[in-house]
Amino acid sequence: MADRRRALKLFALAAAWVSGSAHTPYRQWQVYRQRHLLIGTSKADAPTYPLGQEIAGLLAAHLPEASARVTRGPDPWRLASLLTSGQLEVILLSAADALALQDGRAPFEAFGATPIRALFGFGDHYLICRPDFADHHAYLVVGTLTEHGGGIEGAAPADPVTSPVPIHPGAVAYARGRPMPSPTGHAAAPIPVDHLD
Repeated sequence: MADRRRALKLFALAAAWVSGSAHTPYRQWQVYRQRHLLIGTSKADAPTYPLGQEIAGLLAAHLPEASARVTRGPDPWRLASLLTSGQLEVILLSAADALALQDGRAPFEAFGATPIRALFGFGDHYLICRPDFADHHAYLVVGTLTEHGGGIEGAAPADPVTSPVPIHPGAVAYARGRPMPSPTGHAAAPIPVDHLD
């Protein structure tokens, strides 16, 4: 009887270990996402990966608290899936893909019309996020790219006239010289320029 109880206890412990370890990679991915600003790029849209590396390098140098990293999916559809499901906060899309995702047109019909916002432009590509991307974070990212992004080809603040999708409110606040939004949503005191250095 004692042997049976011991065997059952060992089985329960093994089952708990297997169950716990099966979810460990996902939990680790969740923690990693919470600690890093992951920039989604696409193998099918070749220019996005080196562009993402440049952006991440610039943010690492001038906004290290963002802990920016580049990740790469197979195609823009997969990036849209990761963005809309909250697994990525920012992705690089061409202007045409951003507009198609917003309107729910091919190849993004599965998502339906999707509200997205532009943070910053890089020629024909845009750094795209969801509307719930924190205003405070958007302000800091856009401020850093505006101040230090001159070395990246085509880098320019998103223009409300030419942007394929609406511009994020945090980006608008920076462009208009408004105070930086606080992490709680209330306006904070204006940040000095050297804060972004």
